[in-house]
Amino acid sequence: MPYLCCLPGLLCGIAACVTDLRRRTVPRRLVAAGIAAQLAVWMLLAWTGADPAAPLRAAAGLVCGAGVQLVLALVRPGALGFGDVTASALVGCVVGAFGAVTFVRWWLLMGVCGLLWLAIWPRYAKRRPGVDARVPFVPVIVAAGAFAVLAAVAG
Repeated sequence: MPYLCCLPGLLCGIAACVTDLRRRTVPRRLVAAGIAAQLAVWMLLAWTGADPAAPLRAAAGLVCGAGVQLVLALVRPGALGFGDVTASALVGCVVGAFGAVTFVRWWLLMGVCGLLWLAIWPRYAKRRPGVDARVPFVPVIVAAGAFAVLAAVAG
């Protein structure tokens, strides 16, 4: 049941999705707590001997996920915010522990889900008065990460 090890990151990711959908902000303390809790779970998994390399893969996923998003945010300022970068660090920590294939699958799913989200969100925002028209990307990041982990566990 390796998917249960992802609960801290998933729960914090869902909470970040809610705040991003409502206020277009991602609380850094929430993301930091999620990363700390997730790394603690991977360390516990390594300590028990079940998967000694899990914390290293998780840390690599964290750095790579945040690094790629940061580069994308800097290449085109305004397209992505720092909340998207921190959310990618959190999900990268979760997904990275499952290996490079799952990490790449996460990025591919993020692209597909992101394109669908870009098509759906403006229509939703038009119909709802008071809804911010800016597209929140944290739900896409978290959903793609959940799908990638599910695919890794199932396959």
